[in-house]
Amino acid sequence: MTHPPLDRLEAYAYAETDVTGRLLLEAHLAFCTTCSAKVADYQQLAGSLPAATLGDQLDLPAFGRLWSAVADANVASPRTMATALPASLLTALPQPHVRRWVTIAWPKRVRVALLIRDADTGSALYLCQFAPGSRFPRHRHVGLEENVVLAGAYQSGDIQADAGDWVTGGPGSEDTARAEDEGCWCLSRVEPPGARFTGWRRWVVPFFSG
Repeated sequence: MTHPPLDRLEAYAYAETDVTGRLLLEAHLAFCTTCSAKVADYQQLAGSLPAATLGDQLDLPAFGRLWSAVADANVASPRTMATALPASLLTALPQPHVRRWVTIAWPKRVRVALLIRDADTGSALYLCQFAPGSRFPRHRHVGLEENVVLAGAYQSGDIQADAGDWVTGGPGSEDTARAEDEGCWCLSRVEPPGARFTGWRRWVVPFFSG
């Protein structure tokens, strides 16, 4: 399993990350006992646990409300989504910010929906669903992009990303990703100024823009 940088784990332990960063870290921690232990070590060194959990800080309603909105959009069955979702995120997100899913690949669809945007940093957290065998179009990272695979797997260049893996796309890099036969669900955190598609999609799919 691939892991986030140690400084990200430390910032999370000291409650110094933004909303999208905390949610992405918690998705990885749901899979990774190694990083969970490191977070606990950092918290012990700090002398005490953070004063409040993410849910306490934001006073957010249940994450199930978000999945109800997604289900109403007929994008996937609730059972499929529940399988993809780590339990740690069930109470973490606010009243649904999902307004619509954007389809960015055809005929085997890849769909992306905005979950939440941090008001202070401008970073955004997206949910991405890959149909089996589908390919995420090539894009260039203008800002930092970080991903955690929730279910299934995808291949990007020589990187094989499986459930729980943390994958980083640094500013200036480009990539594309192809889902395995079972499809893939992942969370993507994108920092401003975002990402830009290459080719004709940069005109018709202005997504991931900061």
